[in-house]
Amino acid sequence: MPRAEPAASMAVLENPPESPCFGCGPRHARGLRLAFERRAAADGSDEIVCQYTPKADEIGWPGLMHIGLLFLVMMETSYWTALTLGGRVMTVRGPVTYESLRLPRVGRTFRTRARIDEKAKPEFRIRCVAEDANGRAHATMTSSWVRESRALVEKAGITLPAYLLEDMDP
Repeated sequence: MPRAEPAASMAVLENPPESPCFGCGPRHARGLRLAFERRAAADGSDEIVCQYTPKADEIGWPGLMHIGLLFLVMMETSYWTALTLGGRVMTVRGPVTYESLRLPRVGRTFRTRARIDEKAKPEFRIRCVAEDANGRAHATMTSSWVRESRALVEKAGITLPAYLLEDMDP
């Protein structure tokens, strides 16, 4: 499980093969199978990065990635930022801001970069940017995250894999 430790210049984040997630589950039959890296940003802070190339059947308008899938990639990057840099399993309380400027083109790799923008217990604000290979923004999003407890998850009747439960507050 990722921990909140200083990053080397780049470290691939491990996602257990049993992850059932549509966005990042490595074995999900129809999922995006997103992968993430922890990198040191230019200013010395840590950020989580994901690179993705939209496939021909992931379109909204012809030749352009579906906006909902772009949003999914940004939310997944934000989740991995909260988990890795925040050090605990968290749930999103919603996007605070989202701005779509241009959609990625099918077949062209883009990246999302996210970092903790603000820590105000019990909440974390994560800022995520989707950009093309030249650094031109596709979209920006700020989301609010809070730590999740085992008790709340169990009360909701949700069964989580052991690798997530072990890192949660009671």
